[in-house]
Amino acid sequence: MFDTEVVSLNHHNQTIESITTTQGEFRADAYVVASGSYSRELLKQVDLSIPVYPVKGYSLTLPIVSADKSPTSTVMDETYKVAMTRFDDRIRIAGTAELAGFNYLIPEKRKATIDMVIKDLFPQAGDFSKAEYWTGLRPMTPDGTPIIGKTPIKNLFTNTGHGTLGWTMACGSGKLLASVVSGSDCDIKADDLSIHRYM
Repeated sequence: MFDTEVVSLNHHNQTIESITTTQGEFRADAYVVASGSYSRELLKQVDLSIPVYPVKGYSLTLPIVSADKSPTSTVMDETYKVAMTRFDDRIRIAGTAELAGFNYLIPEKRKATIDMVIKDLFPQAGDFSKAEYWTGLRPMTPDGTPIIGKTPIKNLFTNTGHGTLGWTMACGSGKLLASVVSGSDCDIKADDLSIHRYM
């Protein structure tokens, strides 16, 4: 379901009985909290505390105007912790890490820093008149490792806290969690990734 917010996890006797959403109430045999930076707030409803914090990052996407003056592979600016990546006819400049809570505002200072990095290295690559700025919140854990697996609530599982590696780890995390939920053998030791390491 798209554009649907989970309002509450309805639990009794260490079991989730249903969830209430903006589209109504739903029941299932198992429930997975995979809500990124918002997982911590959702799990508070069932008295579970996980150390997943929002770490804000920024990006700029530009259409390429000069292919031969654009990066052909990923380039990292180590000073500003910004990566430049080519996507067909676009360049994306992304990075930084800021502790700002759930703030989605993009300060002009951050835009200026990202602009400066691409203009310094590839000044004729992109069309700044069509610049698209974006910000997002990475769900980070203190040890940089996601929280995947069982919780003390018998039919509630987590798949969150992947930080900057969400897309990179998505398929493997999904496969691992499917094995945990179904009780199948896992390809790796799953217990080390569960919420229990923080309890």
